[in-house]
Amino acid sequence: MASTLSSHSLLWAIFALLSISPNVASQGLQPYDCIDPQNPGLTSRVEIGQNTTVCLYTGPDGDWNSNIQYKRFSVNLVADEFANYKVPGSYSAIVGGNFFNGNATQIFAASQSALSFQRRYYDATTNFIFPYLTIIVDVVDGVVRGIAWDDACVFCEKKQCLPNTYNFDGTEATSEQASQPTNGCYLTKAICEGFQATGSDACDLKLYVVWTGTDVNGNVLKSSDSRFSAFPPNRIQEQVVGSYDSMMSEVQNFGQDVKDKLNSVGNFFKGE
Repeated sequence: MASTLSSHSLLWAIFALLSISPNVASQGLQPYDCIDPQNPGLTSRVEIGQNTTVCLYTGPDGDWNSNIQYKRFSVNLVADEFANYKVPGSYSAIVGGNFFNGNATQIFAASQSALSFQRRYYDATTNFIFPYLTIIVDVVDGVVRGIAWDDACVFCEKKQCLPNTYNFDGTEATSEQASQPTNGCYLTKAICEGFQATGSDACDLKLYVVWTGTDVNGNVLKSSDSRFSAFPPNRIQEQVVGSYDSMMSEVQNFGQDVKDKLNSVGNFFKGE
């Protein structure tokens, strides 16, 4: 759907197209319910190998119980295949353009009537970007019962993994309250600017999706075995550092301002 977008104007157009007022519910749906609006019955039950709808909501930080303005992206994914959905140009629109005019941009995921906790994608105060976002959709006989965040601390050293899970009233959620991992690794804005300069989409908003439980036919969903946290952290971190090293090599051909910003970060992945 949105995979062909390549400019701010097109991105903003799709933002406007998919936005929904939190005060509006139609056909008996709750405001944040997530189904395919074109085929509501087709994706109302999870079946292995068939389309199922996942929604990605974005908006400012704060209390989402108030009349907050947010944007929604809906995508049909093949159930039980390790999948991802990327919003092209989102880094430039949200980080560069401060699309939501706030101190931070929060996101959460939904499928059927289940919602995840919120995660922060961009913190304008610290200039941190949290790009590692994977949900685990918990299904019982085809009905989505819950959505949990995967452990996002496997992408970095422990000291660089910060609390990053929030309730809908804007307060920080603890791991005890959420019963799931609540911390996440971040990248600095300077590093993301380096990726942007080389044409990489490493810092664009991207949601990875896996499933667990049983589908509508009672078959076991197995894609959660492919989630990032199922692999040794050192292997994941090697890939992250490899992408960073490749970017650093490429930016040597760019302007001095880009190099100066990256040099100011130091050896980020070693905490230096």
